Amino acid sequence: MSHRQEPWYITILDRIRSSRRIKVSLIVFLPFIYLIIFFFAPFIIALMYSLGMFKQVVYEFVFQPQISLEYYYRLFQYPGVLVAIQRSFYYAILTTVGTFLLSYPVAYYLGVKLPDKYQEMVVLVLFTPFWVNFLLRIYGMRFIFHELGFLNMILTTLGIVNEPIKILGTDTAVILVMIYTYVILMILPIYGVLEKLDKELLEAAATLGASPVKTFLKVTLPLSLPGILAGSLLVFIPAVGEFVIPELVGGANTVTLGTVIYNFFLRVKGTMGWGLGSAAGLIYIGLILVLSYLYIKLVGGEIRLG
Repeated sequence: MSHRQEPWYITILDRIRSSRRIKVSLIVFLPFIYLIIFFFAPFIIALMYSLGMFKQVVYEFVFQPQISLEYYYRLFQYPGVLVAIQRSFYYAILTTVGTFLLSYPVAYYLGVKLPDKYQEMVVLVLFTPFWVNFLLRIYGMRFIFHELGFLNMILTTLGIVNEPIKILGTDTAVILVMIYTYVILMILPIYGVLEKLDKELLEAAATLGASPVKTFLKVTLPLSLPGILAGSLLVFIPAVGEFVIPELVGGANTVTLGTVIYNFFLRVKGTMGWGLGSAAGLIYIGLILVLSYLYIKLVGGEIRLG
């Protein structure tokens, strides 16, 4: 009696199931391949473009084995690039500070004061607006800040101002919308730390005679520093590269580093645009890495010492 031969894929699956080494290799190998294709490869290609390793021949970009810093030099010859970089960091710093000032009281109330049974429901409510499409939320803010919009209507109706004030198209509009957009990224890390805070420490401080303010400054705030550190990085890093919000609610003077990169790639034709855009993008990455390292080194060192 002849045995029926199993399909080849069944044989392979049986081999995988029976070999621990193959299973571990697949678990490690597949994510590694994904990272190479979608993370490292674009970065390397951008690096090669920024170093002038491609030239345009008719409609094709051809690799050439050379290294040149021409695009980095030309980048800083463009008017407004340095101003755009400064403005990007200005927006990012104010956004980070603004989100922290708004987020900490909310996260503190959620994690320390609010009973556990209500916390998940309130967090869900806070998340709900951010399930709406990003662009729809920005256009909603445009309507609010418009001279004939909701905010000016309230201000004029209450008699706070005599005529509509101009917010849309200014730095103020950009910063307010960025704070609104990124505030949830600050709330969650701080709340995550405060929610796990040992309440007995607060009770012990009160028992030893510490006032609520002193308890907060000496116990709660130092223990919440890891959440503040994480939230600050989560807000600051994307805020530096933001270009959609300045483009939609800012004016002609709200050009940022993200806008510069966008314009080089899409509005400057040929290898020049790709090279300048790649150089600007790598400068952005380099600045973020250096500043993040210094921030973690300084603030992280204080956390460990605390």
